[in-house]
Amino acid sequence: MALDPSLAGAFIDGGIRHRLLGVPVFRFSLWHLLLLQTLDSPFLCHGEVGLHELRTAVGICRLRFGQSRVRRPFLGPITLLRLCRKGGLRREVCEFLAYTADYLYKPEYSIRAPKLPPGVSPGPQSNGAPEIFKLAGDIIGWSQWPEAYVWELPPGRAHWYRAMAQRAMGADVDFTTPEDRAFNDAMKAAGLKPKRMQ
Repeated sequence: MALDPSLAGAFIDGGIRHRLLGVPVFRFSLWHLLLLQTLDSPFLCHGEVGLHELRTAVGICRLRFGQSRVRRPFLGPITLLRLCRKGGLRREVCEFLAYTADYLYKPEYSIRAPKLPPGVSPGPQSNGAPEIFKLAGDIIGWSQWPEAYVWELPPGRAHWYRAMAQRAMGADVDFTTPEDRAFNDAMKAAGLKPKRMQ
């Protein structure tokens, strides 16, 4: 049986060391995502991206967990030349998006709700903490891994571990297979409603 492409994508990156705007960056991680969310980066809210926003995002991706002082890259002559060519900024933005996309392969799954005895209703759903904090907290609580290790996980990989944590805690996790995806695509093409995913 072939490995799910999103699982392979989340864990196999070939050890590529990315360079953006002429500087090396670390693997895109939960920490980087949290910092981008904190700054309300246009990369996350489909806003307008200029050179300052790109340099800020690249600077964030040069940081390790716990570091928050953004070091925007210095633009040397080669980088400036690339930016000045037609479509230069757009090309650099696309390179940043491609870099982050390498680390966003998440599992598709649903959690089957347990059957409750007659007359018992499910408890209230709490939405207090931000999603990224719940994600890191679930993995830390399940795995007992060091905080820094978890925050430096790529987001896609973290979602896979969270699914395993939920399964270990007794949740009935139902992963979507490539066959399920093909079936859901056929349902959509036929105008029917496919199975709901989390």
